[in-house]
Amino acid sequence: MSVEYRAVAFTMQALVKYHGLKDWKLRLPYHDSISVNTTSMKTEASITDSKKGGVYIEGKQNDSANGRLQAVVARLDQTKGVRDFRIDSRNIPSGKAKGIGYSSSAGAALTLLSHRLLVGDDPDLTELSKTARLFAASASRSLVGGFSRLYAGKDDDSTYAERFADSHDLDLRMVIVPLPSRVRTEDAHREVLTSPFFKARVESAQKRCEEMQKAILGGDLDVLGRLAERDTLELHSLTMTGDSGLVIMTEDSIRIIRRVRELRNEGVKAYYSMQTGPSVFINTSAEDEGAVLRAVEKLGYKGYLSGVGGEATIL
Repeated sequence: MSVEYRAVAFTMQALVKYHGLKDWKLRLPYHDSISVNTTSMKTEASITDSKKGGVYIEGKQNDSANGRLQAVVARLDQTKGVRDFRIDSRNIPSGKAKGIGYSSSAGAALTLLSHRLLVGDDPDLTELSKTARLFAASASRSLVGGFSRLYAGKDDDSTYAERFADSHDLDLRMVIVPLPSRVRTEDAHREVLTSPFFKARVESAQKRCEEMQKAILGGDLDVLGRLAERDTLELHSLTMTGDSGLVIMTEDSIRIIRRVRELRNEGVKAYYSMQTGPSVFINTSAEDEGAVLRAVEKLGYKGYLSGVGGEATIL
């Protein structure tokens, strides 16, 4: 008898971002990272053992996702022996934007579905985050939801994500502006290791995690915003000072950043944040999210309002 499960997982904004991996097989980052899940962007997926072929995204088989999922399945497949199945996945809203976090939400959804099919019980999400990390380190944070921290331990067991806050601690609002790019995140992760500033980045980011977590638990949007902006500039400086001089920001990114700074000078709470891509997150408050969205749309861009999202869930 065939079984089918469905799941949803939300994308995340990395407030303190990791860059580079010290172990690619286990996907162990060099330092801790902190993120917040969104409510407006997500991955919906289903799994069934009556069909074969691995992962299909928007109806097309995805070799990259299949390759990453193998490590997840190998770890989970200890009880039922189900080896071949099909996962159908789609991102909402769809598009070719980069730096939105769909690899994190997809990894979280696929890991949760695989656990349900292969193991069967309701997992401890913090423990399961170690498995989601094998798909993508950011997937471990997306899995647990809210404001979460990925602890960069010395080995597989000590590297996990844990949720430490939610909207009750800080009612963060975001305006997300998706922008396209052809840069692969994997290439950027390898590139930053060649920057002469990488060691300083590891130390700086680890310290910033402590400051960021304190700001979130204290409900301090302004400190969160300033820290996320600093982290963004630092991260992109690394990619630009690697051997290839990789520039991920685009003219559109810069234009939006300038407008965010103008809004702040006008008394609007608005702070920019970027991941490994040109897309821009604007961190703001419930009172100012409308003004920020109107400013983005006036520039000619599509913006998505978002609050603090929850964990990955079986539907």
